[in-house]
Amino acid sequence: MLHEDASAIPQTEAAPAWWQRPYRMVQTNLRQPDALYDQRKLAKEVKDFGADVLLYNIGGIFAFYPTKLPLQAVNPMMKGDALGDAVEAAHAEGLALVGRYDMSKATRIAYEAQPDWFVHNARGDALEYNGTYQACVNGGWYQDYALDIISESLGRYDVDGVFFNMFGYTNFTYSGDYFGICVCENCQRRFRDMFGKALPQKEDFSDPAYADYLEFKDRTSLELRAKVYRHIKQVNPRVAMTGHRGESDLIRMETQRAVDRPQPEWPYQAGEQARWGQAYGRGKTVSSTSANFIDYAWRFVSETGAYQLVRAAQQLASGATLDFYLLGVMDQDDKSAFADTSKLFHWHKANERHYTGLKPASKIALYHSHAVVPGHGAGGYSKRAASGQHAQAAYRGAYRALAEARLPFDLVVDEVVAGKDGAEILGQYDALVMPNVTCLSDAEARAIDAWVEAGGVLLATGETGLYDEKGVPRDKPALESLPIAGKPMARRHMKGAYFRVRPGELPIGDDVRLLMLDHTYYVAQVKEGAQKLLKLLPPQRFGPPELCFPDFESEMPGAIIGGHGKGKAVYVPWHADALYHRDSLPHTRTFLTDLVTRHIPAAPVKIEGKGSLELTVQRQEATGKVLVHVVNYGGQRNNLYEDAPAVHGLKLGVKGVAGNGTALVAGHEISPETTEPDADGYLWYALPPLEAFEAIAFQGNG
Repeated sequence: MLHEDASAIPQTEAAPAWWQRPYRMVQTNLRQPDALYDQRKLAKEVKDFGADVLLYNIGGIFAFYPTKLPLQAVNPMMKGDALGDAVEAAHAEGLALVGRYDMSKATRIAYEAQPDWFVHNARGDALEYNGTYQACVNGGWYQDYALDIISESLGRYDVDGVFFNMFGYTNFTYSGDYFGICVCENCQRRFRDMFGKALPQKEDFSDPAYADYLEFKDRTSLELRAKVYRHIKQVNPRVAMTGHRGESDLIRMETQRAVDRPQPEWPYQAGEQARWGQAYGRGKTVSSTSANFIDYAWRFVSETGAYQLVRAAQQLASGATLDFYLLGVMDQDDKSAFADTSKLFHWHKANERHYTGLKPASKIALYHSHAVVPGHGAGGYSKRAASGQHAQAAYRGAYRALAEARLPFDLVVDEVVAGKDGAEILGQYDALVMPNVTCLSDAEARAIDAWVEAGGVLLATGETGLYDEKGVPRDKPALESLPIAGKPMARRHMKGAYFRVRPGELPIGDDVRLLMLDHTYYVAQVKEGAQKLLKLLPPQRFGPPELCFPDFESEMPGAIIGGHGKGKAVYVPWHADALYHRDSLPHTRTFLTDLVTRHIPAAPVKIEGKGSLELTVQRQEATGKVLVHVVNYGGQRNNLYEDAPAVHGLKLGVKGVAGNGTALVAGHEISPETTEPDADGYLWYALPPLEAFEAIAFQGNG
């Protein structure tokens, strides 16, 4: 049950701009007939739902206002001025209105006038879908005409922010059909100007131009975003622009499912995006709009309310705010998730002050590389590495291992680590986990090595740092801090292999003497003075049963630990993280997490008790308060999300706090069991029964 705090502080005239505080947004991706909906009714419905920001269509494909630009089609079903009415209605209800542009496509009007503005593949075909044409990032629609649309609409309407849909390159239709890369004259010219060569003929690394093409897409997309951002600020400096990477005022992403995604289910998408936004944005407000529907082909069938709650709980727990996404207006045919989501919005409104100005307070960081981890157009270079097929599984396995071991952690991102503030960012953490981060720049490596030398603890697995930032193989690891000399040699086909665990090597009990190994083992030369853990049992016979006994046990280790300056580096010469993601064996998880925790101080928070729980911690610098979240995944079974059964008997240990805490969901205070911390510095609190999540606020003592 969500308890609303009656003492919540109302907004005042001195309150920060909508995008500089923890807002609650409802995104309405409007259809043509939605322009006829009563805009005053819509604004009231959104406010009653608990939101304070409405996202409403402006234009691009179809203008929701009477445009004077001849190549921007007007919504043919609109009567009057839908956008003007919506802005007036939203402001009358105290809502901020964010305008939605979709410059990624245009209608036949623009295509027939300027076909060179649009995507064409090697066959000369345009990327057309339901009468709309995909615009090329390098063409005149995106580069010039979009700015005219922005000037006209922002010069006429008092909108508070803008959002751009599908900003960048795409080579698939909505139906998922592959179209191919754009080879229009604009792309050919810009690519040749940048790299002195022709565009690739296919999208894989067998084409010598493909690696440069990945950089081309990234650079031109970011340049366009910067151009649009600067133009918006020239037209109306007050308007905030949402974004992902690149220039923006706030970070906004999307959490959604697709029925054809490979299993196992990835239940941590919402929290992962929140953590990424915090790491990349560094103080910007972050949200990831949660799609109400199950997939694009079925936009009117809702996810469960329980799924929306576990998404929202992850986001709040990891520093993002609330954001809900519909196709159409609030009058939906399936409102399954509305009650739970609306109740959460109202609860958040009552507790908004607890979510203002939060900063991550974890001491463990997980490395996220744009070059390696797939998603949002990223991860392309990892496919060039020999172990590229494990890129996503390794990252997700490490993410799962930390979350499911209930260890609070944040993300750090490659672009920030390689920048001028990389040392400052890394310096916030005791430990850094690098799960098969194959592609690493020299700048990243220097920053990480310096951090280890200053006292940090690094855990790196697999082929971490064996390639440069574009996936070109290195002669030796980029990281000097690793406890290995030279480049490891890959020994593949390790099916049937094990590691021998000797008593006391891992906290898994003396009855467990083996861990399983699959995929690849990396034979490495161990630096002098480094410690070795576990022993490799090379692939064993696994049939017939009469022959299933070991005949050889090597001296090759399962982990290597070495000092580097004041710090330590741990190298795991196999894909333990990817195997944990695939197999979910708890001892593999313990192997990974113990290699981190044995070398660093105890975590800021700790929880005891049964349940599938995630634990996070944030700090409010202005007040010194600490906010701890416990997220309950007990209602999830693969891709089924139902109400999580309440978990009873949990105890929470918190370091660096004093006195009572306030359980914001339950709506009452909790007292410490003792007045003095235990030997590890924890004050212990009994938690109320935990349903979807709990958020507990404490006063810090220093």
